[in-house]
Amino acid sequence: MATEKGRFDRLRKSQAFWWVLGYFVVLCCGVGLIYYWRVAYDFSALGAWTATALVCGGFSVLYLLVFLNAHFIKQNYALKCAILVFVAGLGFVFANPPLQAPDENMHFLRAYSLAGGNFAFNQQEEFPADVDLLVRDFPGNYNWEMPLSDDHSIADAFERYRADLAANDTTAPNAETWIQQALPHLPAAAGMAVGRIFGASALVCMYLGRLTNLLFYALCCYGGMRCCKQFRSVLTALMLVPIALFMAGSTSSDAVLLGLTWLFIGICLSDGVTTRRAVALALSFGVLFTAKYNFLALLPLVFLIPKTEWTVRGKKLTGKRWGWALAAALLLGTLLIYGAQTLHTALLSNYQGLTYQLGGIRPGDQMKFILFNPVRYLAVFVYSVYLNKGELFSGGVFGWRDAIVPFVSYFTPLLLMLSAGFDALCGARAKAKTGWLLGLTGVLFYGFTYTGMYLTSTPYTMVQILGVQTRYLLAAFFVGFALMAMLCGKTMELQKMTRETTQKTPPEWRMLHISFVFAVISALLLFQTYYIGA
Repeated sequence: MATEKGRFDRLRKSQAFWWVLGYFVVLCCGVGLIYYWRVAYDFSALGAWTATALVCGGFSVLYLLVFLNAHFIKQNYALKCAILVFVAGLGFVFANPPLQAPDENMHFLRAYSLAGGNFAFNQQEEFPADVDLLVRDFPGNYNWEMPLSDDHSIADAFERYRADLAANDTTAPNAETWIQQALPHLPAAAGMAVGRIFGASALVCMYLGRLTNLLFYALCCYGGMRCCKQFRSVLTALMLVPIALFMAGSTSSDAVLLGLTWLFIGICLSDGVTTRRAVALALSFGVLFTAKYNFLALLPLVFLIPKTEWTVRGKKLTGKRWGWALAAALLLGTLLIYGAQTLHTALLSNYQGLTYQLGGIRPGDQMKFILFNPVRYLAVFVYSVYLNKGELFSGGVFGWRDAIVPFVSYFTPLLLMLSAGFDALCGARAKAKTGWLLGLTGVLFYGFTYTGMYLTSTPYTMVQILGVQTRYLLAAFFVGFALMAMLCGKTMELQKMTRETTQKTPPEWRMLHISFVFAVISALLLFQTYYIGA
């Protein structure tokens, strides 16, 4: 009996045993998924055995990548995180049909134009016929504009596009874009340029652009996590939150902006500044601010960087000189990028004026209304945040807000709350100054984002602000759940723990695996929404 118990204990402590058991569970999940699809959706596109083999094979490859990541990258958490971000993001790259991220058609056209070496913003630009066909056959808001039926499913759209290409159809209207920015589209343009060199179709170029955008996002996550020393679990969860990966795996400029957001936050939560970090901080903030003014709200986080010794050209900067040097770097980076973008647009654009989706929108008049009626606007702002629950429960609203996955919306806040709990010890160690700066950043970010949408998307007579989406507020979510981690850390039990207390397994490692599994499940559910349940 003792011998058997000893064998069981050795088996229980064996990593190989748990990996084999985990693989068996993964295979069971693959079989169960196909069975569920065939029962619930009359899934008959493939035979039962073929579909099961494909899904189990895909799950096996995914499991192998996770095993290799865990086995060969043991100490470099930033690299491990970046790899899993990229792998999970691949699910969204292919689960999301062409051009179904918000405004992706216009972002795709701008990146495609840049990929061809055209850095001018021409309102009458002529795109190749296959680009026009792609935009026509995969319209935005697909679930609304082309209701899913036997004749208008996503699968039909692929068949239609393939047939139109074969027939050399030239009847598609000329595609147009209002996007007049270059920098946030360069990663996608790089992937599309490779496709154009080898004569790939517009559809293939679009997927290549998505892949390079996702790669850039993963690299930014690596840089941010390598620098970050506080609230790493919360930052990990937000890097892998489904709506962030959904945008990262698209040709939208939001893939670049979100990646730079995590890089900026990671540097602000680092153990000090170096010349390389200062340059990265300045360039990332310059791109963010030039693209969307609401990123100005992130500036208070800069004051979280500890004033450690910083050597620039052989001179050690301390005290006020340290602060002035960092401020000068941020200002210089922002002015260079903002000035270059403004000059670029002024010299190489023939667009007349920006039109807004709703008639009667005039930002100048909207701003005057706010200034002369501040109390009313404050009431509208508070009501809008309350009505939308701060967008916390809209994490499963994909597509052009026309592909809704309730499971993701319900569990995204729970995932972020769990990350705050994992970071409770970090929150207990944080200073009061950290809490005040995080709170200020959150208030400013919500205020700037909602006000921006009020100026550009909401008639001033309305009692609620239109157009706010979860993807706009992910940075505000970070500071909110970091504050929650601080509140959790002030409990009596954690107060008894010493500041030097260490945990056997860092909490961010657990958070990484949980977030990765949640992201993979979310990608499968999005794929089901578009392709299986149609």
